[in-house]
Amino acid sequence: MPKIQFTNLPRGIWHHLLLRVEERRISATDLGALQKWVKSEPSAPDGDWYKDFGSFILCGVGRFPKTILEKGMKPFGDPIE
Repeated sequence: MPKIQFTNLPRGIWHHLLLRVEERRISATDLGALQKWVKSEPSAPDGDWYKDFGSFILCGVGRFPKTILEKGMKPFGDPIE
């Protein structure tokens, strides 16, 4: 199973994620939790997925992360660990 890709993302995806981090006011602590998870090299499921970090939700499709939702927003896809 391929890994979720966090390096060399297409420019549009990277820009969108950075904007969402700023808009959602993701804290340094929460970004640290994301970084730790990224270092675990999570597998990329087929189709839509999301990872709930408690204070925000990372959503993606296949190997690409796509957006960040605020706590309480409804994610799409299947939850992953």
